[in-house]
Amino acid sequence: MHKVIAEDKTFSKILVAVDELKTSSATTNRAIDYAVNIAQDYDARLIILHVIRADVRVHGINPPRHVIEMKKEAEASFAKMIEKIHQSAAKRNEETLQIKTDIIASVRIADAIVSYAKDKYVDLIVAGTRSRNKIRSALLGSIASDVIKSVIVQY
Repeated sequence: MHKVIAEDKTFSKILVAVDELKTSSATTNRAIDYAVNIAQDYDARLIILHVIRADVRVHGINPPRHVIEMKKEAEASFAKMIEKIHQSAAKRNEETLQIKTDIIASVRIADAIVSYAKDKYVDLIVAGTRSRNKIRSALLGSIASDVIKSVIVQY
């Protein structure tokens, strides 16, 4: 590993926001691998967050079936991700990371990620980006760029 970190630790909680929970997704894998490396370098706790796009105010206490199914899929994907992370660390004889997973629902994904990070006192947010051309990116934007804009505006 490349432990070139100064003795003063900067990060204690790192959040990686994933939107595609397929373990084969290149974007998700890159984001998680990057966050894992940083968490290992800083001996930080890793939080893997998935935000389900749903209006929780409309659904209240009893969410609709599709939201429940999405949550179950997310939990199953998280179990696979954590197993993969721990197996990879064991192969490299590294200590096991402290990993927490969480699933929340919101219509505004970027705002939910930033609010979650503030509420949980997260030091660093890692988010993957999809490969889009400049025109599509300019028209559609991305959750990662929205998170960055939100954090810059709020701080």
